[in-house]
Amino acid sequence: MLNRAKFLGVVSGLAVLVAACSDSTQSATNTTPPAADTAANVSASAPAGQKNTTPAINISSLGVKDVGEIKFQTPPATVLNGFFDAVNNSGSLKHNVSKNGTITLTGWAIIPEKTKTAEKVIITLPDSNQIVAIANVNLARPDVAKAIKNPAYKNAGWTTSFKANTLPAGRVLLRAWAYDPATKTATGLKNIHELTVAE
Repeated sequence: MLNRAKFLGVVSGLAVLVAACSDSTQSATNTTPPAADTAANVSASAPAGQKNTTPAINISSLGVKDVGEIKFQTPPATVLNGFFDAVNNSGSLKHNVSKNGTITLTGWAIIPEKTKTAEKVIITLPDSNQIVAIANVNLARPDVAKAIKNPAYKNAGWTTSFKANTLPAGRVLLRAWAYDPATKTATGLKNIHELTVAE
């Protein structure tokens, strides 16, 4: 956990990083995206009484059989554990997407209390924590390692893509979570993106 002075230093150092992410320039040196579990192959249930709007997602890669086993939490204000940077290469927090198109999400995620990158990032509809995509965390992000001054975070980047028609039509909020399979804990990343899915 960061003390206040160190946190302010990290926030200051990340100003450039956030600006770069807003420009949607991912500094990952890997040119081939990692394999990711997407909405096309994932199986999660909506909470009781709530209708599923997306196809089933295979969550076995998270080490759970049911979404209810995952502890979703918001990090303390003093903890920086990553960013949900962009949707379709745009760092804006609001996006118009075609229902016939593909949605690509990018960002970075770490588990600061263990000084390591997250293994997975979970993408959800935040009001229900319904999982719509899962990404592996293994893209090179030397900018993150440099800003936080820790080489353990050099491969903290993640990306995933899925078809827009797997989301409900209209206004949709997406939230990203750094996932630790050892504790079955998902900790929210900075930024929630709003998508308007149009025909």
